Amino acid sequence: MRSIAIRFVKILAGIAGALIGVALLVFAGFYAASIWRESLPPGRNGEPGQYLQADGLDLHYKQWGPQSGQAILLIPGAMAWSETWAPIAERLGANGFRVIAPDLPPFGYSERPASGDYSRQAQARRILAFADAAGLQQFVLLGHSFGGGATMETALIAPDRIAGLVLLDVALGLGRPPSKPPLAPLFAPGLREAIMAATFTNPLMIGKGLRDFVADDDAVATPERIEVYRRPLVVKGTSHAIADWFVTGLFGNEEASRAFKPESYRSFQKPALLIWGKEDSVTPLAQGEEIARLLPKAQLSILDGVNHIPQIEAPEKTASLIAAFVSSLQPPGSN
Repeated sequence: MRSIAIRFVKILAGIAGALIGVALLVFAGFYAASIWRESLPPGRNGEPGQYLQADGLDLHYKQWGPQSGQAILLIPGAMAWSETWAPIAERLGANGFRVIAPDLPPFGYSERPASGDYSRQAQARRILAFADAAGLQQFVLLGHSFGGGATMETALIAPDRIAGLVLLDVALGLGRPPSKPPLAPLFAPGLREAIMAATFTNPLMIGKGLRDFVADDDAVATPERIEVYRRPLVVKGTSHAIADWFVTGLFGNEEASRAFKPESYRSFQKPALLIWGKEDSVTPLAQGEEIARLLPKAQLSILDGVNHIPQIEAPEKTASLIAAFVSSLQPPGSN
């Protein structure tokens, strides 16, 4: 009996070893593909377009609308970049607003910091440096999803710069203790890049990721839109930069940031608009309601049939809500 048990253990160990070996081969394959694919230099030597030097980095951005319009600065969520804002940015620009969307590192075509620091405080510093470089003295600040942490940190650090605040289904983790990355012991330098290459920066996973975040797959997760999200994955060092962000941003300890503390929100006296998808499966509506209660001058608009990305799931309604809010901030007769 003992010999049979030992044999079964050996068989199971062999199967487990084989599975681990296959997994490592898969990770190695995706990592090798990422090294081959990620060949475009980050910053202005790579993707043609508009760049500003801010916080020592070449930051890529797109702009819509007239220079004379009220400035609206858009801060994207994870894996998003300036072009992903187009569905609402084009509408807002047509309404006379100056809409500016930087690629906030490590996403998009912007240069990435050598420090690998993507904490809220570091990202808020970059946002304010970009605003300075763009000549924005006061502006409406709008953030989405994971970009909401850096957005809120910016607003709390420099409230005098903020004409109004717009939060779209933001992920803030208010007062919640930091969590460690899943499979943290495996997330060591070298291996972590391979894990990112097989998941976050894998072009084959972008479609699934987008479909998981929207309510209507057929209307939103189209091949054309998926391709927009895939485009920056050719930038050199993307898997390495996303691995840094995974540790210092997504699972970083933000207890020192102002945006982590609920009491900080109660002192923010600027008008705020929260737009939330009623079907949000990533940051449930209850989180939006909590933030709206904390901000003294907040209003919450709920979108039926919308999950986590209102700017592409309901662009006309979302742009209309933002336009009405921004117009209410301006003196009568101004643009």
